[in-house]
Amino acid sequence: MNDNNKKMTSIERVMSKSAGLKRGLSTKAAVMTGVGSTIGTGLFLSSGDVINTAGPGGAIVAYIIGGIVAFLMVTRLGEMSSMMPVSGSFQAFTTEYCGPALGFTVGWVNWIAAAATIPAQIVAAAIIMKDIIPQSQTWIWIVLFTLLLFGLNFLDAGTFGTFSFWFSTLKIVLVVVFIIVGVAMMGGAIGNETIGFSRYTGEGGAFPAGIVGIGSVFLTAFYAYAGCDLVAATAGELKNQNDIKKAINIELLVLIGATIATIAIVASILPWQEANVLGSPFVYVFRNAGMHNAALVVNIIVLTSALSSGNYFVYGCSRYLWSMAKFGQAPKYFAKTLKNGVPGAALTISMLFAVVALIAEFIAEDTVYLFLVYFIGGGNIFLYTMVCVCQYKFRKKYIADGGKVEDLKYRVLSYPAVPILGIIAFAIMLMFTLYDPSERIAIFVGAPCYLGIYIFSRIYIKKKGGEVEAANIDI
Repeated sequence: MNDNNKKMTSIERVMSKSAGLKRGLSTKAAVMTGVGSTIGTGLFLSSGDVINTAGPGGAIVAYIIGGIVAFLMVTRLGEMSSMMPVSGSFQAFTTEYCGPALGFTVGWVNWIAAAATIPAQIVAAAIIMKDIIPQSQTWIWIVLFTLLLFGLNFLDAGTFGTFSFWFSTLKIVLVVVFIIVGVAMMGGAIGNETIGFSRYTGEGGAFPAGIVGIGSVFLTAFYAYAGCDLVAATAGELKNQNDIKKAINIELLVLIGATIATIAIVASILPWQEANVLGSPFVYVFRNAGMHNAALVVNIIVLTSALSSGNYFVYGCSRYLWSMAKFGQAPKYFAKTLKNGVPGAALTISMLFAVVALIAEFIAEDTVYLFLVYFIGGGNIFLYTMVCVCQYKFRKKYIADGGKVEDLKYRVLSYPAVPILGIIAFAIMLMFTLYDPSERIAIFVGAPCYLGIYIFSRIYIKKKGGEVEAANIDI
């Protein structure tokens, strides 16, 4: 490390390496980008697997736990992002506070998880189109949707933010309307029967699979919150850097509240035995009530939701790769940006990962989709654990550099208890995940991949020497 870097604080060092993107994103667009990237197929499609496996009560518990864990992680990330508003925050923070090898590993694992989400959303959109038009060929939709997402992400940040805002608004409107209609259906105002809470007391009760059933769907339930960190990833392109705290708080409130309320309604109306991932449980609810036209409208909105969520992940994925290139942890070519500030090279290589969606079409859409969900969830457990570790070290280094806790723009309460609690929560989630054979396979596939990346990073950094700078690995 050179003498100039030794004189810089950790905050100054991270910020100096993360310049280059244009700040054209409004605060409301950033909030909607976070909400929009998260409210997607994890709620509208894979929730069917959660309800079917854990039962109605078990599904609610699983999503509540997922929301708590998401809160623990995003608030940790919020404290750091408010002081260091950079894109690709996971990798940048880990490099600074845990060393370049772990930063390298986190950066690539995060990119893989985000890139894997792109085909997951595309496959989900194709599944929904197959439900709408049974005679259609799924692979055609996959190709069309891939080209659509690729084109949209060549727009500048301001235009992208406008699209994000309206797509996310559409999702929230769907959630609100569904809750209203769902309550009316439970009360007998809509449909042929008064359902009430009979699904929670009927066959198998609220928890037909017990605690093991709840534990086995943690990854799937937590997947519904995957993307809640993207509001921090937009920090480097926010017009007003002081609004990061506001953006994160609003995002968490809307996201967790909407998810839990919606799942509670779906589980109250749809028999848990009928839920699956071959169609949206939201659509099944309306079909069961004989509201076929409404079911079609919901299917179209869910399709839009899947595509917009995939769109946000293409956005985040390209920024993660761009950030790694800026830190010398990916080829410098990916640090290049177009005239409108879009990281074109990083976007192109990230989008090529969507080819996995085409392979999935020739295997089995629903099986591959669930595997991707589990694989992404396993990666997120690792990533979010590292966020807690980084925040713990950030606070220590911030004070050592002369900073005052009261000057933090977004302060985590009960430090260091909360970051430690977050680490414990992720460890427990991983243990429960290993109970389910399907989720266990994804973990067993993912873990060696992540270990291999770490080993490669050690070799790469040793070879590059001073080109990949370590920061405060002594703290």
